[in-house]
Amino acid sequence: MKIKLFFLLTIVSLFLSNKINSQQFFTPNWDSLRKKKAVPEWFTDARFGVYFHWGIYSVPANGNEWYPRWMYVKNYKGWGEDVFKYHKEKYGDNFHYHDFIPMWKATNFNAEKWVDAFESMGAKIIGAIAEHHDGFSLWDSQINEWNSKKMGPKIDVLNEIKTATKKRNLKFMVTFHHGFHNVFYPKKKGKYLRNYFVDKYMYFYYDTINVPQEKKYSKLYGNLEMIESYDLWLSKLNEVIYNYSPDYIYTDFGQRYIPELYRKVFLANYFNHAASQNKSVVVNTKGDYFPKDIAIVNIERSTIENISKSPWVTDFKLGSSWAYNQYDRSTIDPKKAIRILAEVVSKNGIMILSAGPKPNGEIPEEQLEAMNNIGEWMKAYGECIYNTKPFIEFGQGTTKLTRDDQDLWNDYGEIKKGLYDLNYTDIRYTTKNNLIYAIQLGWNSKQKSKTLRVFSKEKFNGVIRKISVLGSSEKISWKKTHNGLIIRQPKKIPFKGDYAIVYKIVLEK
Repeated sequence: MKIKLFFLLTIVSLFLSNKINSQQFFTPNWDSLRKKKAVPEWFTDARFGVYFHWGIYSVPANGNEWYPRWMYVKNYKGWGEDVFKYHKEKYGDNFHYHDFIPMWKATNFNAEKWVDAFESMGAKIIGAIAEHHDGFSLWDSQINEWNSKKMGPKIDVLNEIKTATKKRNLKFMVTFHHGFHNVFYPKKKGKYLRNYFVDKYMYFYYDTINVPQEKKYSKLYGNLEMIESYDLWLSKLNEVIYNYSPDYIYTDFGQRYIPELYRKVFLANYFNHAASQNKSVVVNTKGDYFPKDIAIVNIERSTIENISKSPWVTDFKLGSSWAYNQYDRSTIDPKKAIRILAEVVSKNGIMILSAGPKPNGEIPEEQLEAMNNIGEWMKAYGECIYNTKPFIEFGQGTTKLTRDDQDLWNDYGEIKKGLYDLNYTDIRYTTKNNLIYAIQLGWNSKQKSKTLRVFSKEKFNGVIRKISVLGSSEKISWKKTHNGLIIRQPKKIPFKGDYAIVYKIVLEK
């Protein structure tokens, strides 16, 4: 009865809103929601974005943002298996996740500096994590007392990042991972039952647990009945929608555990609020918890086999983990990040990177260095990425990109093997207006000439007027043949040409 009453009240509240034009009104059913274009042009034009993983889990800074789960799971084998022992030895038996909150002070946090770094990297979409699986919100919430404005750093992180982002006329995104919060922390057998199947990786019922059970901790640790947890899931989304008006809401895999009716109400609320502001917004889906003609598909840390008619999005981590890991300060190789970006865009994708700031509010030096290097290449050659579309073929090359059958998260990814091996033998194409960009993924010190087969007589009938290499003043020699376009690499390597070099091919209009 409670769930039926909830939906009735929600739908009535939508109809009572006087801010929404009736011709733009969306109701919580798939046919109505399909009236909205899934992916606005600004999203595909941007092609590149960044957000971050930052929260209480950044304080222990060990492993990843799943620390709050694994610290309560004894004798677990697999990913995260060392956390339980580590936590016990370092903090003791009675130190709980909420005890980290006073330690998260973020005294050096500066949203302007963060957004400056993100913009300098070349990101056109800039975002903040709203909430991860741990139940702690990063905005000034009236619904969830466990939030970063009321405790810990005492900062409304979403508002700070939004203000700095909008000042630069960039698009603002928020990421919600809280669909999995209902099952993130271990539950005692027989308590807080859930109405779905959980696979072996998500198993959460135990005979004995150490998760605090006092009522005052119920929202943080997810000790709620099903309907309560679903209501909280939706209420958090609504609060961010109405108070922060994000351009893009990234939703993680856990939304599949939320009933369909709730998911539809969320989308209707989001789309209606956007319509009231005359703005176009986007939401993603991992899997099929949202229909793919309503939401853009996200395939985490992956690419796809060929050019897709529909845009898609993928995200990669800047550091060794999504969140800051004090024991592994490695970062993504900027060269490889640029090559993967070219691969993604050539197949009609959008790439989002995620930073992992320190608990004190500083972005790790090694991540800043990686961002700076990526940004230098993007500043010099970004015209082959922004506002582009795929060419008649995505490219050519020797690197094999295949599916990793052993990957734990295959439900949310496609092709991963080989992505970090892309090199100078590989070409990726993008295009806009009468321009074609052939992006060679590295500097070829072995073979100075290359035949671009997509320009063969059978595939291409345009007229080439001019070819140059971005960042080079050299005259580029080229020859159109029956088998393709023979093009010669410049004698001198352009700026950051070891990342990728860009042949700019101008066609007759």
